[in-house]
Amino acid sequence: MKTSTISSLSITNAIQLVATTAQKEIVKLQNESVTGTYYDIGLQLGAKTSQSLNFSRESERLQAITKSNALAEQRMDTTQLTMKNMAASAQSVLNTFTGVTGASDGTSTAVAADKALAELENFAGMAVTSVNGEYIFSGINTDAPTLQSTFVSDVTTDFQTKLNTFLQANGLTDDGTTTGVPDITKMTGADVDDFVASYKAGFNWSSWTDASSTVMSSRISTTETVKTSTSLNGDGFQDLVISTLIGSQLAKEGLQTDALARVKFHVVETAGAAVSGINAERSQLGLVQARVETANETLSAQKTIIDTQYKNLVSVDQYEAKTRLATLMTQLETSYTITAKIQQLSLVNFL
Repeated sequence: MKTSTISSLSITNAIQLVATTAQKEIVKLQNESVTGTYYDIGLQLGAKTSQSLNFSRESERLQAITKSNALAEQRMDTTQLTMKNMAASAQSVLNTFTGVTGASDGTSTAVAADKALAELENFAGMAVTSVNGEYIFSGINTDAPTLQSTFVSDVTTDFQTKLNTFLQANGLTDDGTTTGVPDITKMTGADVDDFVASYKAGFNWSSWTDASSTVMSSRISTTETVKTSTSLNGDGFQDLVISTLIGSQLAKEGLQTDALARVKFHVVETAGAAVSGINAERSQLGLVQARVETANETLSAQKTIIDTQYKNLVSVDQYEAKTRLATLMTQLETSYTITAKIQQLSLVNFL
């Protein structure tokens, strides 16, 4: 009788090799069954790897533009709401002075003047509105407050200085000389017209703001760049300030009837221009908002197509991966069981 020998060491080594290979494959299959994509895209695709990278980069670029658009939309939404309130302030001044047109009693005039000053203060507060730390009316100077905190007192003081200079230059003083104390009650309707025309001509609005006339631009798609902010240097905002200054500083008790009528006329006229100017800014921004919305829809469609192409290139059958994983796990457990039994073999058991 012939006896053959079998080395338990060779069996153990073979099983260890199978287990090691299975463990590597298990790591791969576990990843693929969860992610649904190849564990090693470069190894699997070979020459097509660059194509997958192109798809991935383009998808990320479209996503970045979409996120940028979201920030721009937030900024524009806040700007629209603030300008709506500014236009309402201008309309309020217009309505107030329209309502007292022809009235010469001191009470209604004082109420109208107080209303104008209150709306100037409201405007100063709204002008420094910020979103995510950026001042929305500062143009590209987003880190600079659009108006200084002392704006209202500074601009009214400047108005009074220019008014007093005008009054003295025209002998509208307590003693009728150019060196006397300025007296606004000496103004006629023609004097009011002259002063308002002179003040408007010399009013340098951009010197009062820290805003840049250059507004922010944003790339809203792969081919479009649009202006997505508003500068306070616009004419509508300037007209709102001037109308409130005229109303609050010239509508004084004791003013001559014809002079008061001209003050009210200039307030209503300039406040109306402010409403129109601010609404024009709102309309322009609204057109941009519509373009951003359309761009977002296009970006979403483009990203869906690219993501689908990428998925088709790198995806795996998750069901198949899970099935193979279960099979390998069974094989690995079996190899462990056999290894354990081999290690238990001993000649002592057969003596």
